[in-house]
Amino acid sequence: MFSEKELNLEEHEIRDVVRALPATRQYRYHQLEVRLLKRPSTYKALNWLFPMGIHHFYLGRWIRGLITLSLTLSGVFMIVAMQMTAYGLMLLLATVLIEIPQLLNARLLVHSRNNRIMAACLKQVQSE
Repeated sequence: MFSEKELNLEEHEIRDVVRALPATRQYRYHQLEVRLLKRPSTYKALNWLFPMGIHHFYLGRWIRGLITLSLTLSGVFMIVAMQMTAYGLMLLLATVLIEIPQLLNARLLVHSRNNRIMAACLKQVQSE
């Protein structure tokens, strides 16, 4: 995984490079950055309110989102339509257990993603 200290150091290094850019490139960087950065609170709220993988879609992690959504819907379908309550509940419980680390590490996950986005924006601005 990654630690908060490492993520903060990485972010600080990126921001130092951005500060060294000319004003026009800094402006361009901030235009790109503001559209792409995500908020940890939104990610966490989506995880709490909709335990169906919506938070994965928010970060652009489509495969994880589709897997979580399909597991959740399969569990609900087993309970409602197939009357396999025990299996449906086990599937939903497994999905929740898989998602708990995502919820507990929401801030770090979003911070890591934002650092990657910041580095990509910086690279794009530097290559222009």
